[in-house]
Amino acid sequence: MFQESIRVAVCGDEFVGKSSLITSLIKETIFESQSNNVLPPITISRNDYNESFKEQSFAKTTKSEYSKDISEYIPNTTTIVDTDPSDHALLTQELKRADVIWLVYSDHYTYERISLHWMPIFRSLGLNLPIILCANKSDLSTKNLWKYQNNDEFIPLINEFKEIEAGVRCSAKNNYNVVEAFYLCQRAVTHPISPIFDAKEGNLKPGAIAALRRVFFLFDTDLDGYLNFVEFNELHKKCFGFMLEIEDFDEIIKYINLKLLDQNSSGISEDGFILLNKLYAESGRHETIWGILRANHYTNSLSLNDKFLSPHLDLNPNASVELSPTGYRFLVDLFIKFDKDNDGGLNEEELKNLFRPTPGIPKLWIETNFPSSILCNEEGYVTLQGWLAQWNLTTFLSYKTTLEYLAYLGFDESNSIKALKVTKPRKTRQKQGKIYRNSVNDRNIFNCFIIGAPKAGKSSLLDSFLHGTYSDMYSPTIQPRLVIKDIEIRGGKQCYLILEELGELEPAILENKKRLDECDVICYTYDSSDPESFQYLVDLRKKNLHLDEIPSVFVALKADLDKQQQRSDVQPENYTRDLFLNSPLHISSSWNSSLHELFIQLVDAAKNPSTSTPGLEIEKSVDEENLKHLFMAGGAIGVMALVSIWMLNSMRRR
Repeated sequence: MFQESIRVAVCGDEFVGKSSLITSLIKETIFESQSNNVLPPITISRNDYNESFKEQSFAKTTKSEYSKDISEYIPNTTTIVDTDPSDHALLTQELKRADVIWLVYSDHYTYERISLHWMPIFRSLGLNLPIILCANKSDLSTKNLWKYQNNDEFIPLINEFKEIEAGVRCSAKNNYNVVEAFYLCQRAVTHPISPIFDAKEGNLKPGAIAALRRVFFLFDTDLDGYLNFVEFNELHKKCFGFMLEIEDFDEIIKYINLKLLDQNSSGISEDGFILLNKLYAESGRHETIWGILRANHYTNSLSLNDKFLSPHLDLNPNASVELSPTGYRFLVDLFIKFDKDNDGGLNEEELKNLFRPTPGIPKLWIETNFPSSILCNEEGYVTLQGWLAQWNLTTFLSYKTTLEYLAYLGFDESNSIKALKVTKPRKTRQKQGKIYRNSVNDRNIFNCFIIGAPKAGKSSLLDSFLHGTYSDMYSPTIQPRLVIKDIEIRGGKQCYLILEELGELEPAILENKKRLDECDVICYTYDSSDPESFQYLVDLRKKNLHLDEIPSVFVALKADLDKQQQRSDVQPENYTRDLFLNSPLHISSSWNSSLHELFIQLVDAAKNPSTSTPGLEIEKSVDEENLKHLFMAGGAIGVMALVSIWMLNSMRRR
């Protein structure tokens, strides 16, 4: 993650050369001061990090051939703060503001003070900052003024204190490794080693391994467990911006095969990929690891970036969200890729493998009883038709879940928003004192509430919609139940219809404005063979007068049984006529043609609410009125002509 600014606190005992190091860094000249004057804070801008500065940089010597130039991650500003060890209050203040500590020592005494004095101070303040050790005045070591003359001196301290990320020998006098020490301070913030590598154990940390395994899985496009040259180059190009030569790839293969004792591998296995990244960490080239992780949207905490998982989508409250053609294409390709046995269905193992780069099957899917909510084949495997229907249901109910999982699953065309489309806002109008919804033309998903008395046949209706079959055994619905399926409407267009049975939560849902706003049409059902069934709907609608604003279709279920006179205040046909609605459609779960007609009517009502809003009389159009008047005039003229002819004939006979 790019950091706009970094604050470096330079700490250490008196006379170790803190100010000299800062001056040498800035002026690139030798600065020797016998005084203990503390320099004011110095800010280096990104532009100040010029070519000559980079030319000396430690990045030049440690940059992997597989990593981008470190300058890409240089912050806009870096502030270096000199500190006075005798001013404890100011020192504490600066340490708490810092992003990284540049800890300087220069001899055996000040070296010992690192573990005995400075590290206890940092820990007592509760700091969790990376620390870069700097052995200054290394030009004096040749005069044997102190015994440490190689980098082994850093190892005990690095092993003892996890905060210490690296150590470097410097000389402010000779301007030796000063830029490198400064670079290490920047790198400790921009490319921290602590989240990805355990120096004590000598291994990548579990979080880093999990992230790298996910990256491997996403780029193993043929799912054979190996990254071949093409797949590895795709990863390499995305992460580092250029392609590898085949010779470089072969060298990597040789190294991994040697380490893993696998002489037959022609690609990089998952374990080999982890081993390769461990090598980068051990050799101090963790920019390469971060290059891989950040190109795949990981943050310093090894979680996926929130903006990547949940990009902002401008959405009108009255609009809905659906899959775009790009989203459909990605999901179809995903299905085909993981249907390894090509049987047209995703079995449990294939589904588990598909969701490997995610936290698991979405919680929303479990709540909607997946896969019972969609069409499966005879073996119970998820078909492509059902797979797309489930994603349409997810997008309709919670587009944020779809965005999140598209990101997890590898949709990365700069922004997962491309996988979605936002429909036009649904507007309302007023006519005849009634509020009704305007027609919609750009939507393909419609939600229908199924309402009716117990045992009216609602569950059988859902089963027949999804599978074409139903069970005669009655089982009361407790929790709301959803099913979704694509249907072909008039004109040959495909759309998705969601049928929702509300169960025991029906009273609460019908009083919930947000839930009612999600409903496009209500299907009022009653058992035509049960004389007590219709009164339930009459009572429910009296109690919930606001339901008149939602398009409605009345359905008489179990029409294959003997029809009974309803013991109700008003008979169904009269009730619907008074509401200016079509008479109840008589259907049976065993009559497929009537079922399909019902589903088409539900979609028609959702698309054209004015034709099915209770209490809203459909006004005849001007053309219809003119045509009616024309027919009446034509009829009158015809009658007059016949009368005239009759009178003329009568006169002739005389």
